[in-house]
Amino acid sequence: MATVLERFAEILHALDATNAKTLSLHLLDTLGAWHAGTRTEDSRLLLNLAGGASGLPAALGDDPLDKIARRVAAIRNTEIDDIHMASCTTSGSVVVPVALTLAAALGNVGAASFARGLAAGYEAMTRLSLAVSGATILYRGVWPTYFTAPVSAAATAAPLLGLDAAKTADALALALSLSSGAPGGHGEASPRWILLGQAARAGVFAALAVAKGYRGDRTLLDGDWLQRTHGIACDPAPLVAPGEGEGAIAAISYKPYCAAKQATAAIDGFRQLLDGVSPGEIAGVRVAVPPSYAGMIGHRNAAKGRIERITSAAYQLALAAYRPEMLDDVVRPDLSREPAIAAFMPRVEVTADAELAPYFPKLYPARIEVSLANGRKAATLVTDALGDPARSLGESEVRAKYHRLADPVIGKSAAESLAASALSATTKDTALAALSATIEASAALR
Repeated sequence: MATVLERFAEILHALDATNAKTLSLHLLDTLGAWHAGTRTEDSRLLLNLAGGASGLPAALGDDPLDKIARRVAAIRNTEIDDIHMASCTTSGSVVVPVALTLAAALGNVGAASFARGLAAGYEAMTRLSLAVSGATILYRGVWPTYFTAPVSAAATAAPLLGLDAAKTADALALALSLSSGAPGGHGEASPRWILLGQAARAGVFAALAVAKGYRGDRTLLDGDWLQRTHGIACDPAPLVAPGEGEGAIAAISYKPYCAAKQATAAIDGFRQLLDGVSPGEIAGVRVAVPPSYAGMIGHRNAAKGRIERITSAAYQLALAAYRPEMLDDVVRPDLSREPAIAAFMPRVEVTADAELAPYFPKLYPARIEVSLANGRKAATLVTDALGDPARSLGESEVRAKYHRLADPVIGKSAAESLAASALSATTKDTALAALSATIEASAALR
C-alpha cells in the first residue's frame, strides 16, 4: 500500500501545464516583488552575506543554492507577493526563484517542465499547509510558509531535475525532515527572511541529493511523526485529495498593497468609503476583523520598524487617506510623524468580531465603519478584497502592478522586455531561455 508521501508525490508528478497562463501571471507578479525587494533595508543587509569581512568567508556565494536563498529572502520581505489565504502561505516567493534559478543553472529545461515545476511548488506548499492547519498555527508562532518551504522547493525542483514519482516522494520526505516552523519574532535586522531562504535552499538540496542516489523516509506522514517531533498535528486528507480545476494556483490571491494580508480587506473597504469624503472630515474609523488576527493588525507601533508599518491597520489607513501613492511602496519609510498621519492614526480602532470568525481562514474579511465630524456614518463589509480569487487581477492589472514595482529599479523598457518573456516562459522554450538569461545577467537580481 502506498504511503501518504508516495500518493502526494504521484499527484504532484501528474500535474501538467494546463494552467500555464495563470502560472505566467503569478510569475510576472513575483518578478515585480523581486525587483521591488532589492530596494528594502532587509535586502541591503543580504548583500553583506555575499562578501567576506575580517577574513570571514562569504555566508552566501554565487552558486545556485546560495542564489536561491538570497532571492527567496528578497522577494518575501516585500509583503507584496502572492498569498493563499486558507493555508496562509506565500508560495510564489519560494517557487519562482527556485524554478528560475534551477532553469538557468541546468540550461536544458523546457517550458513545459518549468511550468510543471511552478505548478507542483504551489500545489505542495498549499496542500501541506492545509494539512497542518497553517492559518491557525501561525498565531502560535509557527510560520507556515517557513515550515512548508523545503517541501515546496523540492516539489518545484523535481520536474526540472527529471525525477519520477518515486524519487519525488524521496525528495519530499528528505525535505520534510529538514523543515522547521518557528523563526522567532520580528526585530531589528531580523533573520526571518534569510531563514526562509535557507529553508528553500534545503528543499532544493533534498531534491539534488535524491537525484544523486539518496533516499528519504516515505513513511513520515503515515503516523504521528510530525506531532512527536514538531508538535504539529497533520491531517493527510489535503495531501492526497484529487486535484480540481487548475489546482492551488487558482486560489492564490494577488496583493494590491504592501501590507499584511490580514489588513488588505480593511484598506480596500476604507478606500471605497473615502470616495467623495475628505480625510479631514473623518472623526473615527472602526475596523472589525475575525478574532484570530485582530491583535496582529490592531497596533499603532508604526515608528518601531518597517514590519510594524506593514502590519498596522491604523498606519495603512492613514496612508490610504493622505499618501495613497505609498501603499505599494515596499521600502515603507516612516511617515508616522507627518502631522496628518500622526493625527489620523489614533482615530482608527481595530476590534475582534466573532461574527466574522466563520469566514476565516478561507477569507480574511473586514467590516469598516467611518464616522464623520458631522455625525454621518458609512460602513461596508469586505469579504473578498481586491486581488482575491473572486476579485482577481487581470493581465493588464498584473502588468500595471509589475511596472510600478520593477520600472524604478531597471527602467520601463527593460521591465517590459522582461515581462514579455515571463508571460510566455511557461509555454515557449525560447521565452524561458531569454528570461533566464536576463535574470542571470541582471545586476539587481543577484
